[in-house]
Amino acid sequence: MNADHTMARRAAALMALAAAVLLGGCASTVRLEHEVRSQAAWTAAPPAAGERYRFERLPSQRSGDAEREQAMLERLAEPVLARYGLQRAEASEAVSAVPWAVQIVARSVRYPHAPWDPPEPRPAWLPHGQVILGRGVVSGIGLHWTLRPPYYVRELALTVRDRRSGEVVFESRAVQDGPWADSEALWSALLQAALDGFPSPPTGARRVVIESPRP
Repeated sequence: MNADHTMARRAAALMALAAAVLLGGCASTVRLEHEVRSQAAWTAAPPAAGERYRFERLPSQRSGDAEREQAMLERLAEPVLARYGLQRAEASEAVSAVPWAVQIVARSVRYPHAPWDPPEPRPAWLPHGQVILGRGVVSGIGLHWTLRPPYYVRELALTVRDRRSGEVVFESRAVQDGPWADSEALWSALLQAALDGFPSPPTGARRVVIESPRP
């Protein structure tokens, strides 16, 4: 899929979403599109129902705000992994009783406006032409002002490692973009998209739609 086609599809999706919000403002859910790539390479049988796992963290995920964000992602991942039979191990369980390790790496980028929005000319008296106001970016052109909401791109990578062999046997990456700021509901949808098809997902890039509570 080329960049122009992807941009056009996202623009159409955002316009459809905006129309849905205007026509059905009381709707409790939204349909979120995700671009997903997954790969499985099971050297032994995939996890059986009830098998245990532990989360692994990178050094950068073990302190400060990163640690709190990681704890949130792991908490959200627990019920999603449980749908596929995987259960989080208790801290007291012996290492030999926990055959799987799960690692999550995520990031979120906030842009001043959607990528297909053209830049607006700036009046001479407004050097940067934009003022941050809450969740939006207000652009001024003379006496005419428009409110352009920021745009967010979230990406999440999830891997499963066989602790007995040390090999990574499953990896998946999901990308979600849209006008909403980070929320637990949106991260939960990303986790669901990343694990779609587990343990034997389709190969290649695909689109996964998740219905989520409205942010």
